Amino acid sequence: AAKAGAGSATLSMAKAGAQFASSLVRALKGEKGIVECAYVESDVLPECQWFATPVELGPNGIEKNLGLGELDSFEKTKLNEAVSELKPSITEGVEFVANRK
Repeated sequence: AAKAGAGSATLSMAKAGAQFASSLVRALKGEKGIVECAYVESDVLPECQWFATPVELGPNGIEKNLGLGELDSFEKTKLNEAVSELKPSITEGVEFVANRK
């Protein structure tokens, strides 16, 4: 709750980035059982090329995508709504990278 809702969430993003980087370094050094959530290219949802899920990190980076687990009907509905919102942004991002010069 950086700035108690007033202003940007820059501190929260910085903390999340630092935590992920620290976890990744520990995993690259061989520590086992390191799990972080990451927005990664994924086949967890066939209709959504990129999605955020827990991933197990290891010496090779992402060792395993842990997926979503069991979802109840409410969660499935919300997931479908989220995917509908995400797909245009994913397409735009992929096209941007592909056309970068």
